[in-house]
Amino acid sequence: MRKIDLTGKIALVTGASRGIGRHIAAALHEAGVNLAITGREPQTLESAARAIGERCKPFPCDQRNPDVIASMANRVASELGSLDILVANAGVYRSAPVTEMSLDFWNDIVETNLTGTFLTVQAFLPGMIAKNRGDVFLIGSMSGKKGDAGTSAYNASKFGLQGFAQALTYEVRKHNIRVMILNPSTVNTGADDGPEFGKSLHLHAADIASTIVHLATLPGRTLIRDMDIWGTNP
Repeated sequence: MRKIDLTGKIALVTGASRGIGRHIAAALHEAGVNLAITGREPQTLESAARAIGERCKPFPCDQRNPDVIASMANRVASELGSLDILVANAGVYRSAPVTEMSLDFWNDIVETNLTGTFLTVQAFLPGMIAKNRGDVFLIGSMSGKKGDAGTSAYNASKFGLQGFAQALTYEVRKHNIRVMILNPSTVNTGADDGPEFGKSLHLHAADIASTIVHLATLPGRTLIRDMDIWGTNP
């Protein structure tokens, strides 16, 4: 069976100072990747980079700011090179009923989860196109397939991410770039020190991380476009 070695590949994970993003970054680093990570808080991000390992570099970035994203992308290209793997993970979750939701509340979620992802992908695509190869992973949610009371802004951002992923696939597949969206259910983002199976277990962030590493090692002829990932909780 063919297996692609990720050693020496260049990757960026957004929102990697904590939670799902940090687990993904750690798994890619362990697989041999040269890694860039982003986050809003410089000190937290730098601490995460030190903990992940010597091939991990922090690049502070507020995903709501187009100028900051462009500057960050230029720095990553200058210091590491063009990406082989982009994991667009950064996002926020907040809830409020529509009747009580302010425009600022709506905009903060949509600008971070959807517009920020668009701007980040747009910033790094030219380098992947020049390489004629790349993997773009978008961290969606089951909330991008089913609405829930009180989370209309979050639902809208994740539903939008689904459409973005589908359209982007048809634009870039001629350049041998794969676009894959992963839709987790409820995720445990703490230490991965619990049982691997059994009753009432939620999905763990480490499971998403290992899934991304696996997908990145599949032969380039293989594309899994849309993956729902569930825990074994009821």
